Amino acid sequence: MHVDMHLWHVLTRHMSNSEIVPGTARINEEQVAEAAPGVRALVVQRLEQVWRACEPHINPSQDDLDLGFRRDPRYIEAGIRVLDRLTAIYGLLKPNQVQADPDAGSSVDQRAAVSRFVEELEQRITKRDE
Repeated sequence: MHVDMHLWHVLTRHMSNSEIVPGTARINEEQVAEAAPGVRALVVQRLEQVWRACEPHINPSQDDLDLGFRRDPRYIEAGIRVLDRLTAIYGLLKPNQVQADPDAGSSVDQRAAVSRFVEELEQRITKRDE
């Protein structure tokens, strides 16, 4: 309930009270795009809370293991889901430029190459116009 109320507040913060009519409120794309970073941060915060609750049941201390504590598969499954969702939020499974093209240089090298290309192009245009 708290999350729903928070999301409602975030998504409707720019609407005046006269625009909010129960049952007819709509969220336009601009409001969704504007609220996305805040909602994403809230989701990450909640997922981290869930992970902190699961972690002692996944990675018990040596003292707990000595007392016969066993890892709980339910917490392991919940932990896997949390990590999966965090991975998706941070886009860790999407290949980045360097991974997609291992021969690609740094952005500084790319800027220098583009700068050289533009200079060569300008020289060719200047020669052609002469």
